[in-house]
Amino acid sequence: MKDIDYSLIISILALIVTIYTYIKHDRKIKEQEQLINKHQIAKIEEEKTQLKQAIVRASLIPGNKGSRILRVYNKGKASATNVRLIINDEPNYLYATNPFPFPLLNESENVDLNISLHNGTPDNISFIILWNDEYKEDNAHSQTVQLR
Repeated sequence: MKDIDYSLIISILALIVTIYTYIKHDRKIKEQEQLINKHQIAKIEEEKTQLKQAIVRASLIPGNKGSRILRVYNKGKASATNVRLIINDEPNYLYATNPFPFPLLNESENVDLNISLHNGTPDNISFIILWNDEYKEDNAHSQTVQLR
């Protein structure tokens, strides 16, 4: 019988284990890189979408005695066009001047609607704001504000 070279066998086994570990580790790293890339791409796409979207909301500001100001503003990154305000159950006496539909509301701009308070004015009003932007036509946001 020939002498068995145990050191050669151990070296070959060590080499096989090292190659297996390297391949397994490399595969895991590539999977993680793919996952990170997918997340980065999704984040970039979301940022691109946000750049095309206007976010139009309203808040109520105290005005002169017996009046309030409904401030409609754009907190999005894109311009809003054809901004419309539809007040639910709108009484005729609710506002003095209605600037809506408003043609263009850029980022951080606002338009005000003066509301005169009278006896019989409701405690709160509900409305829908409609607008167009680069992302979508006829965006809508429903909101209720308390007048008193």
